[in-house]
Amino acid sequence: MKKYTFVLPLIFILVLSYWRYTYVLNPNFSGDPAIINIQPTWIGDEEVQVTVSSVANIKSILVYWTLFFLGNIALFVTLFNSSEKVKTIGFFYLLISFLSGLFFALDALWFKSPSFFSLGSILKNFLLSPMFTAITYIMVEYFHFFGKPT
Repeated sequence: MKKYTFVLPLIFILVLSYWRYTYVLNPNFSGDPAIINIQPTWIGDEEVQVTVSSVANIKSILVYWTLFFLGNIALFVTLFNSSEKVKTIGFFYLLISFLSGLFFALDALWFKSPSFFSLGSILKNFLLSPMFTAITYIMVEYFHFFGKPT
């Protein structure tokens, strides 16, 4: 049974990816999008619904980032017996997260550049996908700087 326990965190990662893709898990945890009603003067009496995008996106990214981190750590703990390999995977996840946040900060605070924003988004989306899990598995299993293959 222990041989197949890796399937549970793998299913968790795939379900998270599906939820993220379909926005099932909203940052406000209520199932409804974060929307506010405003009545701008230039439209007249009509109310307009606007999403609270920046706060909602930050909450959403943090929720998914944490869940993907935990899912990947759980998966690699079940796959590999080496705590050094799992620590290295966690370190790479945190390093890529830091670089993504750095590019977003550079874009938001100093250099308004679509390049910085795009690079930060690419890194963030790479982490929050099964692609990170697959590439990390390949690196750990087949590259020598992680130690002997298991």
